[in-house]
Amino acid sequence: MRVEGTTDKMMDFLKKNGINLSELSRIAGIPYKLLYASVRDKNRKRELRTDEFLSICEALEVDPGIFVKEQSVK
Repeated sequence: MRVEGTTDKMMDFLKKNGINLSELSRIAGIPYKLLYASVRDKNRKRELRTDEFLSICEALEVDPGIFVKEQSVK
């Protein structure tokens, strides 16, 4: 199983729900610059790390599964 596009889905969720990145950074314990580089920078070269992803999900009180689409491995 491969998981792809998780950071993109997280970015879309944050934008759609008007989540304040500064507040999320504080609650999730992720430095703002790293969070911004992962989810808001249009030229994103940094994916979220797993621990960051899970911290964000915990801060938002959402199931991490909503950002995951399973794809089969060939």
